[in-house]
Amino acid sequence: MALTAKIDAKIRELEDQIEPLERAVNRQKSNADFGAAAGALEDGMNAYLNAINKHRPGTWQHGAVRIDLSRREVRFRVGRTRWNSALGGTDSLYFLMAYHYGLLALSVEAERHAPGLCIIDMPGEFAGQAVADTENFIVQPFIELLEREALHGAQLIITGASFAGLDNVHLQSLHHVHASKD
Repeated sequence: MALTAKIDAKIRELEDQIEPLERAVNRQKSNADFGAAAGALEDGMNAYLNAINKHRPGTWQHGAVRIDLSRREVRFRVGRTRWNSALGGTDSLYFLMAYHYGLLALSVEAERHAPGLCIIDMPGEFAGQAVADTENFIVQPFIELLEREALHGAQLIITGASFAGLDNVHLQSLHHVHASKD
């Protein structure tokens, strides 16, 4: 048998193995509940925004986060408006923190495949305001989330300027600048 014929036979053999796998994947795709997935992330994000309002009343003065999720796209809205059009600088920070919180909250649900790890680098200044003066109330909902038994083993790493006065956290002060060269 010529080399070309051997290659053709091997390709047909592999295609025969792939076909049942493709059918199984397509069945799973058609069973995906995008509405439930969007709702679960919405719940987590809105829980965070409610929590920061609890710690500092009046902080989030917008509507609830809504997510439109389909096989091909995802749209985040605040009320009826796309989030990036509805929010200014500081509110965008809260929104992005809510997104991380929502994903971390999903890590307790095995079918969501969220890793239970979140790493956030807080800016030193955001919208002209020093974050060190305000970061604790931004972080506190994460601390409360991670105190839940279901999230035992999850990890949150946040860099920031201060975090003074936070309870139930491991605080590591760094005083040496680490830099890398290209």
